[in-house]
Amino acid sequence: MTFQDAQFRLLALVRERIHNGELTERGLARRIGISQPHAHNVLKGARNLSPEVFDSLLRHLHLSILDLAADEELQVVFDNRRRLRRPEVPFLASGIGPGRSWPGSLSWQEHFPLPSPAAVARSSLAMARITPDTSLQATAGGYDIALLDLSDRHQSRVTPGGLYVVDPDGEAVLRFVLQGARQFYLTNDVNRDLPAKWRGIATSRGTADFVRARVLWLGREADRGLDQAGRFLVAAISW
Repeated sequence: MTFQDAQFRLLALVRERIHNGELTERGLARRIGISQPHAHNVLKGARNLSPEVFDSLLRHLHLSILDLAADEELQVVFDNRRRLRRPEVPFLASGIGPGRSWPGSLSWQEHFPLPSPAAVARSSLAMARITPDTSLQATAGGYDIALLDLSDRHQSRVTPGGLYVVDPDGEAVLRFVLQGARQFYLTNDVNRDLPAKWRGIATSRGTADFVRARVLWLGREADRGLDQAGRFLVAAISW
């Protein structure tokens, strides 16, 4: 379904409701914030339906754009996505977690499929085996692998509250990273609501000194092949 298809279907639905007496042009125009002549011209097809008016109509009718698609169309899309091949991502050469150092290299003999359908896997993605960390039980407890983004962009700027692999002291662990005016702060599940206990790192060091990767997804190696299993920390569409 294209945006133009969605527009035609939405206008047809509005015209049907006006014809049935459920809506009036005047009342609809007032509720979505446009003039009645403009609403009339849009419904006749004499004026284009702008994205803003389109969204206003959806909100007023309590619909989403998916409601404009037939069930059969949605099923075809879902089926096609399931058939998309799952590119496989290499593992880091060794695991990460308390007591482990950052491996710095990949094991090209070991791979794991991306947890979300995609045409290709970016070269900056890698899987890592993670060992239990008592300070991250709520976030990572029960998971034994993580999908990481190793790209340099995460070494120059962090997403507030994002989960990262950090190694400020040579130990590669998962921590939430926050940036303050003069320091970066490392937090975990135990002290996340206790700022006085956050680990501070001077901003002069820069994140490249201690951030190794961003965590995109947490899962279980035993769930290999199970669709969408695990916990997504970053929307797959942004990978």
